[in-house]
Amino acid sequence: MTMAEMDTPRNELKEEEITDTRKDREKKKRSRVKQLLADIAKQVDFWFGDVSLHKDRFLREQIEKSRDGYIDISLLASFNKMKKLTTDPKLIARALKNSSVVEINLEGTKIRRLHPLGEKPQDVDARTVYAELLPKNVTHSWIERVFGKCGTVVYISVPRYKTTGDTKGFAFIEFETQEQAAKAIEVILSFTLGLFRVLIVIVVLFTDTF
Repeated sequence: MTMAEMDTPRNELKEEEITDTRKDREKKKRSRVKQLLADIAKQVDFWFGDVSLHKDRFLREQIEKSRDGYIDISLLASFNKMKKLTTDPKLIARALKNSSVVEINLEGTKIRRLHPLGEKPQDVDARTVYAELLPKNVTHSWIERVFGKCGTVVYISVPRYKTTGDTKGFAFIEFETQEQAAKAIEVILSFTLGLFRVLIVIVVLFTDTF
């Protein structure tokens, strides 16, 4: 057997490894793109959803200015939250092609709601819960994950200091129903009472030590 013949299996093995590596990279890339498109669609659907749009005067005014309800996708690309995902209007349009909340015009440059915005609900306050003593680095996703155990969270407001951007340690969480909000209040009160009991134990132990 010649040296060339001996090297052939090795070369084939290397080629297979290179091919497998390339396939893995392509698979990971497709997965990242798929996740990005899903994140874009989720954000836009939220902005144009009933709950958020009733609170977002700026976006609502932009829609009302348009005779056909369409606004430029480039406007969405200028929003800070969208900038963290993409600034490419074409990618945004691609992400929204199967949306059940909005539709894209034929040119793929504008977007509008599929259905007219209804009247603002009168029970928003009754479905909203105030939560404090939250971590300074609290995020919307963390709040949704924690309070989502009580029901469907439809809106979250986390006030921040204008000078530093830090959260103020409290948030307003709006639920789908009043019953879900009541359940969340029970959880908050239970946590607060538990924390109060812990503080009492610490004070007693500290006092007994001295």
